[in-house]
Amino acid sequence: MQAASHPDVATPGRASRTVAEHFATQCLVPHAAEWARGGWERRALFEAAGAAGLLGLQVPHERGGLALSFTDTAQVLHRLAGADFGAAMALVNSHNVATLLLRYSPDGLAPACLPDLLSGRTVACTALTEPDTGSDLAQLKTLASPSGDGWLLSGEKTWIINAAHADGVVVYAQTKAGAGVKGMAAFWVDAHAPGFERRPVSSSGAFNSMGLGGFVLNQVFCKPEQMVCPPGVAFADIMDGINRARTYVAAMCCGMVAQALATASAYGQQRQAFGKPLTQHQGWRWQLAQAATALKAGELLVADACARIDQGADVQAEAAQAKLYATSMAQTQLGELLHAMGAEGFLDRHPFLRHLAATHAAALADGSTAMLLERVAQNFRLKPGES
Repeated sequence: MQAASHPDVATPGRASRTVAEHFATQCLVPHAAEWARGGWERRALFEAAGAAGLLGLQVPHERGGLALSFTDTAQVLHRLAGADFGAAMALVNSHNVATLLLRYSPDGLAPACLPDLLSGRTVACTALTEPDTGSDLAQLKTLASPSGDGWLLSGEKTWIINAAHADGVVVYAQTKAGAGVKGMAAFWVDAHAPGFERRPVSSSGAFNSMGLGGFVLNQVFCKPEQMVCPPGVAFADIMDGINRARTYVAAMCCGMVAQALATASAYGQQRQAFGKPLTQHQGWRWQLAQAATALKAGELLVADACARIDQGADVQAEAAQAKLYATSMAQTQLGELLHAMGAEGFLDRHPFLRHLAATHAAALADGSTAMLLERVAQNFRLKPGES
């Protein structure tokens, strides 16, 4: 597809949303069902997204990006996820690595890596999750041991977005056994380096475009300049990134419901039942009205969290609330809208089944429902001396 690399700076959000809508229509919708069956092609996603400028959403103009606010970024992801949640997650995860390298290695790794990351020629991912640790980052077992003038990394990662085909990986590892999160650091690892071994993750076909995978690190050597975030910095950056991810995942869940609502509404206008279109049946209309109302509530929670992020305010509770509500809302309303479509909703040309599977993955990403509930509950605990 052909698209301007830099939307009109006077209205960057609006222009970027237009680009996203065009990309979703031209590049994601035609391939989503095929990709879910395993016919995924990396170039068809990443290089097309790079040509559209969608891999540099929050990268500054002077570095070749779009310099969008977080609000505008979430709205772009909202539109992409409406077509294919897995593809949108794959793109934003590679994008996030570009912004990470810019923050912590602006004159080192960024100049070398950024052009290929923004073009989609290089695919990247961030690797936190391990087979036995899940969300408990203090129990991270991947170890970075000093070796000469560098580090040797050993450990295993799993359930990593883009790991199946990434060229570069930001690996989080423990630099001092027993130090917990204080000893955690992040390293830029070449996925083709000696000792890097990919491990497949078998999951639902709905996630094929997400590139889920894992890998084993067998004494992978990293030079000193490959340490992206040192101990004492890495964990704080992770937590900030998790709150942002919870917010844009919530936006993406809203995007899936919005697309499903539009699909059901259009279908109801042309599908006849008992001599008249479905839209003329009150009970059918009420199903869509319930979905539209629930969607609006989710979008308002997302907008609130996005605004706080753009203002630099604390967003822990708001991000948790947005994701809690949006994932639950999507699981419920996508099911209701599927039933509103009848048997038609099960056909591959519609996104309902793929979206339903994606909402359950979304509920586990960046913190389980139980973790988010506890985060929100902390805001309601009485402090000592309060009554």
